[in-house]
Amino acid sequence: MKKPHLLLTNDDGIQAHGLEVLEQSLRALAAYRITVVAPSEQQSASSHSLTLTNPLRVLDCGVDRYAVTGTPTDCVLVALEHLLRDDRPDCVISGINHGPNMGEDVTYSGTVAAAMEGAILGIPSVALSLAAWHPHDWSGAAAFVRQRLPAILASGLDPRTLLNVNIPELPPHAIRGLRVARLGSRVYHDVVTQQVDPRGRPFLWIGGGGPTWVDAQDTDYALNCQGYVVMTPLRIDLTHDEQLASLAALESDGPLRDAAGEAT
Repeated sequence: MKKPHLLLTNDDGIQAHGLEVLEQSLRALAAYRITVVAPSEQQSASSHSLTLTNPLRVLDCGVDRYAVTGTPTDCVLVALEHLLRDDRPDCVISGINHGPNMGEDVTYSGTVAAAMEGAILGIPSVALSLAAWHPHDWSGAAAFVRQRLPAILASGLDPRTLLNVNIPELPPHAIRGLRVARLGSRVYHDVVTQQVDPRGRPFLWIGGGGPTWVDAQDTDYALNCQGYVVMTPLRIDLTHDEQLASLAALESDGPLRDAAGEAT
């Protein structure tokens, strides 16, 4: 039987430890064919950006391993439309990210964006994150990839849906299980701070402190804090279906008028 073909990518770069953990854990199963196409450098918070003003270069990093001088989205696009055009993968797996991707952060995340690009191109996709800002213990994440991810991949994922998975930074025996939950909601404080460089010139720094999360017990954040791996299905269609009917009252017919009041 032909082994499923997995495309691995990330936003932390080809040398990132999280990608190494993901790749080694999957290769240890000997159940998949694996191709790695990841950014040549760190691309965190790049969201779903494409490189349109500079050329992209593909760097050979070993057998079935490539680095792309661009964003995570560039990597998936280059992989599916160029490197693997005649050997299309069965699934895109992005991660394991160094840090959480929960709540509104999924809109900024290069990790999630890479999985989203796979879904846009019709490939079932999964984004994996280790939910710690400065992770050290990867043992639980490695165990999850080996013991639980294969069943998720075999479950028949919708090609137009991606799964966002956050793994707590805990050893395997301390992880309480797997839960499916909606995204939480958070507010960052002091996101933009003004500072002064050594020459006395002011500059702005985007960063700030950690977020305050809305108190809700059925969200990715709340369940992850309780020690669960949390999985959230995300969809490409961003239409707010509930608003369609109420906004229909604003529909109108006829041409617009110019500044003089004449119909254009």
